[in-house]
Amino acid sequence: MLYQTLPNGLRTVIIPRSHAPVVSVAVTYGVGSYAESPTNTGFAHLFEHLMFEGSENVAHGMFDKYCSEAGGENNAYTTFDKTTYYMSLPAHQLELGLWLEADRMAAFGVDEEALNVQKNVVLEEINQNVENSPYGTYSRVLSRTAFAPEAGYSWEVYGEPKHIAASTLDDVRGFFANFYRPDNACLVVCGAVEAETALPLVEKYFGGIARGRTPLPHKNFHPSFRLGKRHERVEDTIPTDSLFCSYHFDGYMTREVYVADVLCSVISDGMSSRLYKALAYNERSASDVNAYVDDRRHTSLFTIYAISNGTEYSCETLYASMWRVLDDVIRNGITEQELQKAKNRIKTRIARTVQRASGIADEAAHQALFFDDPSRVFRLSDDYTSISTGEVHAFAQKLFAHDNEVRIDFVPKTA
Repeated sequence: MLYQTLPNGLRTVIIPRSHAPVVSVAVTYGVGSYAESPTNTGFAHLFEHLMFEGSENVAHGMFDKYCSEAGGENNAYTTFDKTTYYMSLPAHQLELGLWLEADRMAAFGVDEEALNVQKNVVLEEINQNVENSPYGTYSRVLSRTAFAPEAGYSWEVYGEPKHIAASTLDDVRGFFANFYRPDNACLVVCGAVEAETALPLVEKYFGGIARGRTPLPHKNFHPSFRLGKRHERVEDTIPTDSLFCSYHFDGYMTREVYVADVLCSVISDGMSSRLYKALAYNERSASDVNAYVDDRRHTSLFTIYAISNGTEYSCETLYASMWRVLDDVIRNGITEQELQKAKNRIKTRIARTVQRASGIADEAAHQALFFDDPSRVFRLSDDYTSISTGEVHAFAQKLFAHDNEVRIDFVPKTA
C-alpha cells in the first residue's frame, strides 16, 4: 500500500490487489449534510447528482457513457459526513477513470438547465421515497426530534424540498468552491495495478488541481445538541403500529462504536438474538424486530425497531416487551458465549467487505479521510478483539438511560 498527500492536499492511496484484472477508483469528499446550514439543506445530496451532469471536458451524459463503454460501472452516495464517488473498470482503463474523476474535481461544469433537471430529479426522489412511502418520513422525524435545530444532524440527508427548489447556480457554485477541492478529498485506487504505475497517472491528472483558496468551513458539535427523553407520534399509511427507539452515543472516532456493534449483534442479530426470541418467537408480538448502529463523525445513534404483528399489539405493548429485554441486559450484562458469537459475526461481515477491491477502496478512503490511516482497512477486526463482557455491560447501562432515549411511534392513519 502507498499512502501519500499531493502538494495540493489530496490524500492518495494505492492498494495493489491482483485477484482479478479490475481496478476500483473511489473519491471521497469530506462533506455531507452535516456541513449544510439549517436554511439551505439537501445540497450535499443534490451535488451527488450534479457531479454526473458534466464537467469542463466531459459533456452532459458522457460520464456514464465513457465509463460503461470501457466496461466499467460507477455510482455515488451521500451520508451526513461524506460524499463518495466510485467506479470499477478493467485495469487497463485506469487512466480513463482517473481523468474522469479529476475533470469533475477541477472545475464545476453545471449550467442552469442541468441544475433545474437535477433539482426536479431530487424533488421527485423525495416525493417517492419520503412523502409517499411507508415509514418514509422516519429519518426526517428522527433528525429533528433527536437533535437541536442548530446541529448539523437535525435534518435528513435529502434536506428540505423547499431549500432544494430555491437553490440557485450561485448557491451550488459556492458549495463546490467550499468543499469540492483536493485538500478536502481522498483518492483510492485499488486492484490490479502497481503503485509505480498508478502514482504518475494520479499526479498527471490530479496534481494540477488547485487546493482551496479559503480555509475549510468548520462546524462544532456540542453534546448539548443531543436531545433525549423525547417521544413523537406519527400517523402513516401502515397496517399496524411500529415502534422506533434511538439512543445517543459517541461518534465513530471513538471506541464506543465498536462496543455498540457488539451489543447490537447480541440483542438483534439473527433468530437466536435476544430481541427476536422475546418479541418475534416467544410473544409473537412483532413480525419484525431489529437494531442497527448509525455511526457518524460527531455523534451516533443506536436504534431498535419493532413492527407489530397485529392490531392487538400496540406501540405500548412493543415498548414494554423491548424494555424487558433491555432491563435484563442492564442488570445482568451479556454472556461470554454471546460476546464471541457477536465478534465472529462482525469479523465475517468485515471479511466480506475486504474481499472486493471496491469495498477496500471505499473503506480505505473513509479511514484515510477521518483517521489518516488507510491501512486500518486491513485491521478493522482488531478493534473488536479486546472488547469484554464487562465493557459491553457498562456501555449498555450508559446507553439505555431513559433520559437518553428518543422514541417515535408510527401508527396507522385514522379515517
